[in-house]
Formats: sequence, structure tokens, C-alpha cells
Amino acid sequence: MRCFIYSLLVFAVIACGGEKSNRQASKSPKTYTGSYQSNVKGIVSIQTFDHYTRILKRGYGFYVGTNLVVTNLDLIKGCYRAKISPMDTEDFTEVKGFVAYDFGLNLVLLEVARKNPNALKLSHVPSNPDTIYSLFRKNRKLFVRKASLDSEQKNDTISFQPILSNELIAGKPVFDKRHQLVGINQKRTSKDTILSTALHAKWITKLVKEKMKRPQALFDLSAKSDKVYISHKKVKGFRIKTTMGNIDIHLYDATQKYRDNFIKLVSDQFYDSLLVHRVLENFLIQTGASDTKYAKKDDVVGWQGPGYTLPMNIKPQLFHRRGAVAASKLPRDRNPKNRSDGSQFYIISGRSFSNSELDELEEEKGTKFTKQQRSVYTTTGGAPYLDGDYTVFGEVVRGMAIVDKIAAVETYAVDRPVKDIRVLTIEILTR
Repeated sequence: MRCFIYSLLVFAVIACGGEKSNRQASKSPKTYTGSYQSNVKGIVSIQTFDHYTRILKRGYGFYVGTNLVVTNLDLIKGCYRAKISPMDTEDFTEVKGFVAYDFGLNLVLLEVARKNPNALKLSHVPSNPDTIYSLFRKNRKLFVRKASLDSEQKNDTISFQPILSNELIAGKPVFDKRHQLVGINQKRTSKDTILSTALHAKWITKLVKEKMKRPQALFDLSAKSDKVYISHKKVKGFRIKTTMGNIDIHLYDATQKYRDNFIKLVSDQFYDSLLVHRVLENFLIQTGASDTKYAKKDDVVGWQGPGYTLPMNIKPQLFHRRGAVAASKLPRDRNPKNRSDGSQFYIISGRSFSNSELDELEEEKGTKFTKQQRSVYTTTGGAPYLDGDYTVFGEVVRGMAIVDKIAAVETYAVDRPVKDIRVLTIEILTR
């Protein structure tokens, strides 16, 4: 309550004190003293989208050049495209791409279509202030929120100041009492604690100096990392630990991109706590949708991946036998480039087929099953009608009884289990 009252008082000062600030600025031309009404013109709202044009995240950033916007990298990484608008409005325009990024700083510099002469100034930045101010709107009015800063913390590559408040919003700029830009608000992990921090503007200046001449596609950031992942040569397989038991799988070297992508996602703990959101008895079980992590009972799920897709990679020798691991995708009418989802996969439970059924499938699909496929499908079983349409990139080596058990559970809506089944984690099995 005191914070809100303070905001109202500060807003009154802003409205009445602009002329005084301008007189002070004229006496000290080397020191920038703007106004919060001017500063807010440089702040933008940001929306990110996946390749299905669904909204992924909402956040903030701000102009640091005529067509350059800086924001936190974790807001943008994993998205397919993004839009910006003046702060808390719906007047959105496209982000062209990124021109610089830094994992340690958690910053990305975006080139945007909308030019803005009201970029926030990175020069004359105060060092280590003890108080900062952040802007927000309520009922279309501009307010200021005040927060205190702790002493500067440093590591090998960066320095920042913890903010002694959790009310400030990540991605927004923070200012000193003279309306000068101090830096950007971020959430950082320090000693297993999530801190609200102010990353000083000098680090943004460093990023601007490193910018590329041409913007790169936002989805390219999904494949970039400062982590060193385990080599596939050391990986024997993966253990999918679910609330109903464990399933061990092996991935094929013939589908290298899928293998390496899976290693990366598992290493980043992407699959932890996701639902097995689709099951069909004698057919398959499916998981890997990020929108299932916190899904409620009646939520429509299974539409969100990591924000990127993978090109199809059909290998005739890798087919939908029982136990096959394959990549999910949307149907062609919603997926014109016919690409696989970046994280969702299914495991075939399947059933056996007669030769006459396989003959009918050959005629229907205009294809021919090999002797090996016929032998497998008429004995072990599988899902032959999926061959040629989806990328098979692995197989179950242990735990098919668990797959069958999951595939047989009671379902509702779009084949979602009535009782939630979760992937607790996926463990990498080393050689």
C-alpha cells in the first residue's frame, strides 16, 4: 500500500516538475536529465510466438537505437517470431531478427521494423546507485515504482546489483532519480536463490558494439547455447522415468539432428514434469508438449513445443515397428512445410497386422512394404500406416510393458489420460 501511495506522489511530482528538471538540465548540459514521460516512449511490450503462431511469452524491452531494442535473452530464446508495441498497448509491429546476444549477460539485441527517435540514452550512466525507479501504467496513467539496490556483485564476466524488491518486472529499464537509465531489470539465480537484479547499462553498450550488420532469424537462437553438451559417442541411451514406471530407449545415428536435439533437451531438463498427454490403446503414447507442465484438467494441451521445428528425415529402414520412437507433427493443412515438432515424440505400442491388411495399406498409400517390414508387422506388430509420414529416430530397448500399461489407461477429451501421467525426468545412460 505504501508503495502505491508513493507511486501516486511521484506521479504528481512528474506532472508538475518537468519544467524545473529542464531548467536544471540547461545549467548542466553534460548531464542527461530527461522526464519519465519521455522515457516511457522508449519502452516496449514484447510478445513471442511459436511456429504455429501461438503466443509463448509476454515481456518488455526498450529502444537503445533508432531501430534497436534490447531485452532479456530468456524471453526470446525458443520463439519463432516476435512483435513489439509501445508499452502496454496493442499496436504491434514485427521484430526483424536478432543482431547480437550474450548468454552470460542474458541479453539479446533485436532489430525491429518500427523506428523510434525516443531511444533511451546509454551515455552518462551513473555507477552503483542506491535507489532506482521503474515505470508502469494503471488505468492509462503513468506511475513510478521505487526500489533500493544492494551492493554490487561480481563474477568472472559480469557485475550487477540485487534489487531489494520483487515487484519490478524483468525486461523493463530502471532509472535513477534524475531520470537517467541505470540498466535493465533481470531475474538471476545466485546460490540457488532467484534474485531481482539491475544489470548496468554498460553491459548493454558492450552488446550494441558487437551487433551484426544483418538480423538473423529469431528461431536460430533456439539452437545456440553456452553449454557444452555430452557427446553422442558417450550416450548409450535414455531412461524415461514416468509416474507409472521406466522406459529405456536408444536413438539412431542415422537421424543425427533428432539424436542431438534430444540430447540437448534432456540435458536442459526440458521434459521434466511434462504430461504423457495422449494415449491410444494398441497404438501409441505421446509426450513432450511444454504446455502440459502446469496444465489443468480441462486445458487443451499438446500444441506447444520448444518454439522450433525439425526437418523431416524419413529413413526406409527405420519404420513404425512396435517400440519405435518417432517425432510428432501437425497435419499438412497447419504445417505447410511438413516439419516435425522440436520436442514432442510418441512411442508405438501397436498391434500385429495380417498380410491382407498390409496389401490394402500398400494400395491406399501407393507404397511397398519390404520383406523385413512384413515379417515384423505380421508378428511383433506396430503401426505401418504411419510409415513415410513421420520421422522414426529411436526404439524402446526395455520397458514395453510400461508402454502398454500407459496406452491402456482410461482417457477423455482428445485421448488425454483421466489420471495424469507425468515424465518425472529423462536420464542419460552413458557407455
